[in-house]
Amino acid sequence: MNAIPSARTMSTSNTKLLKTRDQYIQYLINFGFLAVFILIAATIYLIFFNKSDKIISRFEGFETQDSSIPSQSQQSSIKPTKPSKFDSVYEEALSNIYGTNARVICSITPGMAKNGVCTIENESYIVYNFPVQMIKLLDGTILAVFNDGRLYKKDNMFNTMWQGPLANSLISNTIPLRMVTLSPRLDTLLGVGYNNKLYMKKPNKDGGLDLTATWQMVPNNSDIIYVLFDRETSYMISINTKGKLSIKSTSDITSNNNELVNLLDRPVIKLFYDLNGYMLALDNNLDLYQFSELDWKKSSLNLQRGSNDTKLLDILYHNDGRLFGLSVNTKAFMVQTLKQADVFYLSDFATFEQSLNLENKESFVMSDQDIIKSKVGNIDKYLAAINENEASDDDPNIAYQKQLFDTRAKLKQFCSTRNSTTKTNVDNYELLASVEENSDKINQLKSIVQNIIKYEPDKTNIINQYPILTQN
Repeated sequence: MNAIPSARTMSTSNTKLLKTRDQYIQYLINFGFLAVFILIAATIYLIFFNKSDKIISRFEGFETQDSSIPSQSQQSSIKPTKPSKFDSVYEEALSNIYGTNARVICSITPGMAKNGVCTIENESYIVYNFPVQMIKLLDGTILAVFNDGRLYKKDNMFNTMWQGPLANSLISNTIPLRMVTLSPRLDTLLGVGYNNKLYMKKPNKDGGLDLTATWQMVPNNSDIIYVLFDRETSYMISINTKGKLSIKSTSDITSNNNELVNLLDRPVIKLFYDLNGYMLALDNNLDLYQFSELDWKKSSLNLQRGSNDTKLLDILYHNDGRLFGLSVNTKAFMVQTLKQADVFYLSDFATFEQSLNLENKESFVMSDQDIIKSKVGNIDKYLAAINENEASDDDPNIAYQKQLFDTRAKLKQFCSTRNSTTKTNVDNYELLASVEENSDKINQLKSIVQNIIKYEPDKTNIINQYPILTQN
């Protein structure tokens, strides 16, 4: 027969039940506080941090632009068109080199990130904005196409504050940009979109460059990824989606394209003129080569000399003759700006921070017009226009180019006089004075040549063949 529990036993049991219940209630309260905290934290993140322009301003030092120009957050409803995986040889090159690094591919390719975030294997990563292509403008401004396909600018290369995105950066508010350049008159911005067509921003009412105008399509220019202008003819050269070259039949950029027959043994992605007039090329392995001859259209790449050791997306000269380079940092999942240690396309690149320590060796080698010309290819129409405008001499860079024009004209006239049938033998003292004024520039060029040939295996033979290179 079971014993009846005493009152004391029942009281102890009730106390244990109450204690257990209180513990469960405390657990529920703690869990509730935790859930509310997580919810609040997630809300704060979505509101304040999940905007790419605010991430940029926090980590990259971006400025908020004029209230009349929509900011990137205000353009959040405008989504760039996502390109196909292999729209061109450029995307194929990125895939071949960085294809195992999905975060790099997502960060570089416009439209792959959603609201500034890449999602890879159910993991979300913030995408920081960075330049992938750059040009220099007449006022010294650096204009860049960023990895979101939009335009940004800053005062100079050493300014860390980018402004942007600029209004009307995207083509038709949806198509991201591949690259931008200038017309030979330097008054029209040209851009190639990710639909592989050419567009332009026409000059403003005063005939100047208008960076915020709407893009207008240029007829008869499709299936291309890059353009520049031939230095000899001023005809536009284009690189198509397969990495092959074409050149216009006239100086009209809407004229027909003719395939440019050359000795290239591989597709190329971009072309640039170096400071000595040689053509440089980025191939489909993101390697920077130089053509063997000045007449590059009948030349092959100089494979014997080789390519720069750094994989590059783009380059831009500085006034000291050394190159800035945009190169992928696979550990940071972004593109970083580098600068060369010496004046030569094969010279090593240092990080942007390290390059600041190299500025004590800076000397003036290239004017801003020289830098623009190396990227655009031909600016003769601009130079001809300023040659007719005496008022433009207030600009020292314009005056420099005008001086070169005047000196060349005087030299031709002087040579013609010396070779005339009248046998006139009179010294042109004005010309001689101009030559003396340029002696410092000649010495600088000699210094550059001497710096370049130190990389040459045949340095001794070159000096023996051209002893003037070592003469003071």
